[in-house]
Amino acid sequence: MTTIATGGGPTLEQRRGFAGLHEGTQVPGYCGYCPQLKYQNGQTYGQDTQDLSQRFPYRRPAAPIAPGFSTKPPIVNRLPKSTGDNKYTEKMVPGYTSYIPGWPFKFGGTYKEDCDVCIDEHISSVNKHKDKMRDLHAVTQSTPQLKPVKFDPEVKDKLNTYRDTHPNRPILTEGKRPWLEAPIPGYEGFIPRIGTTELGLGGRYHVTTGNGLRAFKAEKDFHQSVKQKPINLSQNPGGVKEMGNWCNRRLYLNDGMIPHYTGYVPQNRYRFGQTYGDTTRNLNVCAHPQDSYGDYVRSKPRPLTSSMC
Repeated sequence: MTTIATGGGPTLEQRRGFAGLHEGTQVPGYCGYCPQLKYQNGQTYGQDTQDLSQRFPYRRPAAPIAPGFSTKPPIVNRLPKSTGDNKYTEKMVPGYTSYIPGWPFKFGGTYKEDCDVCIDEHISSVNKHKDKMRDLHAVTQSTPQLKPVKFDPEVKDKLNTYRDTHPNRPILTEGKRPWLEAPIPGYEGFIPRIGTTELGLGGRYHVTTGNGLRAFKAEKDFHQSVKQKPINLSQNPGGVKEMGNWCNRRLYLNDGMIPHYTGYVPQNRYRFGQTYGDTTRNLNVCAHPQDSYGDYVRSKPRPLTSSMC
């Protein structure tokens, strides 16, 4: 008699008879489902399962499965042999970690059986798609091509008649918005000078975008005017000219900074007991009248330093 590990040994009935188990009794360690077993106490596992089998009889199929019947799907296509270049072959190595179509949804079989079924279904799907594409190509080639409407003389006459009876209006030629017109709120496109300067702070969307467009146009006009001036290579005797107000980029304004401003404000961390606006308005960096804080610092008189003897 061969061992149980190799498929031999006593039958199930012989084993149950040797253990002396009654009908419906399960062997201790049985991992299947027993209804209401977790509510039973005070008896052995075998006695509890026997009592439960009498109260809840097991359902068995009315007729046994016919011999030779298999629930596994048949292999329709001929699986490709391994050539060294193809991934899906008839002998897939267990432990292959790459993608196999449909393999995560197969259960209850060995690795080779599931791989063969998945590869067969994949080949069938690919062949079906190729057949559909071939049929579609044949239909498109057999269908006569349509004649473009623009070559139809009747359509040309209709268009010419409409053009003669409906002259172009000025409103039809002006399809673009004015250059300085602010976009509607919610526009997510690029607006110059909004995110990089103070023009985008402390105002409504319509106002800030209009200010940004006007500032960008002013800078563009200035650069165009500079390009049109004649080039003079001689040194300017008057020194460096002061820049106008167009390049003023003062960040800390006299009105103070708006709440939730996340940038750096000098000396702000040492002030307490006031609102954010009052605190920033009282700081020298916002309260000075100069164009920049550097000009204000340079305009202040320097303290006299006493020389040590």
